[in-house]
Amino acid sequence: MKIISGIYWDKGMRSKNQDSLFLEQVFTNKGRVLIAAVSDGIGGLEEGETASGFILEKLLENFYHQMVVLIGRGKGKKALKRSLLRCFFETNQMLNQYAGSRDFKLGATVSVLLIWKKNYLAAHLGDSRIYQFKEENRILQLTKDHSDGKNALTRCMGSFAYQSPDIYSGKIKKKSGFLLCSDGFYHCPDKQMLGELLGTEEVKDEEQIEKRLKELAGYDMKRGEQDNISALYILCSR
Repeated sequence: MKIISGIYWDKGMRSKNQDSLFLEQVFTNKGRVLIAAVSDGIGGLEEGETASGFILEKLLENFYHQMVVLIGRGKGKKALKRSLLRCFFETNQMLNQYAGSRDFKLGATVSVLLIWKKNYLAAHLGDSRIYQFKEENRILQLTKDHSDGKNALTRCMGSFAYQSPDIYSGKIKKKSGFLLCSDGFYHCPDKQMLGELLGTEEVKDEEQIEKRLKELAGYDMKRGEQDNISALYILCSR
């Protein structure tokens, strides 16, 4: 499978960036394995950048120490899902301990995507999003926002009781793109604009991806977006 990707990350109009994101890939005896994630620290709570950064740090550790090993052994989605859920639970516990020792609350959204062979597996908490782009510029919002519609989250990871993430999985057929982004990125552009700039037939190389993510972020800021803006896009083709 051929994969090209690009990343955009900016503090926007904020004084600090509480978003974190990563994209990593390795080659195993079972082929290429890729993981990508975005996390947005909750405004109004303490140390949002600490929460988002720590969550992604633990996901990355889990990827290299467990997921890559499981895939190399030929394990399937069930084993990978168990590993991911265990990572979410343990990370939430550690965030609780950290915040409790300092007598404050902290938290963050998290959306993570794993790709191997012709498969994808995603886990999600909060109102960051994962979109899937299919052929003919068809776009599916893969994740469901965990919010009350008034900017208040109903589920997230942090110094709260553990909440199990939504899990999504499927097969990658022909060309398929995945956009992971924080809410600062998706507030302004509509699906038509996303399709015109990031559709599977529109994107040709990594430089173009990063240029178009920057263009979309610039549109956000011109429309008055105040939040941090983070996005990464992955295009897979067989």
